[in-house]
Amino acid sequence: MSRVFLIPLVIVLFHLVCATSSETTVHIISGVPDNPTKLRVNCTHNGADFQKRTLHDGQEFSWGYSDVFLDDYAFMCKFNWGTKTSWFTVLSMYTRPMLCAHTNYPCDCYWDARADGFYFSNDKKSWKKMYHW
Repeated sequence: MSRVFLIPLVIVLFHLVCATSSETTVHIISGVPDNPTKLRVNCTHNGADFQKRTLHDGQEFSWGYSDVFLDDYAFMCKFNWGTKTSWFTVLSMYTRPMLCAHTNYPCDCYWDARADGFYFSNDKKSWKKMYHW
């Protein structure tokens, strides 16, 4: 293949990849009392531990992720509070379209762990209960 055709092809592919990537920020919030225990959170990215936190009531931590076209990713978190434990996907290439459907990109995914379960919001104003403990 001629170099004359290769350079425009590389430029087009670069723009295609950049245009289909976007930033998502995941926020984990503790909405549970510190009694009996503080909220413990252990998050993984594609199976590898990358975030372990102990949160006080009202405390939050977050991380950003820029996905790229056809990037297969999954962020899962395990939550422990007293005797309660829950484990679910907070963001993946499959859940992102549903979680970010009503927002412009970049997208914020807020997860609030409360005594009765886990709530989701894109704006920290309107919350929807997604999971029970």
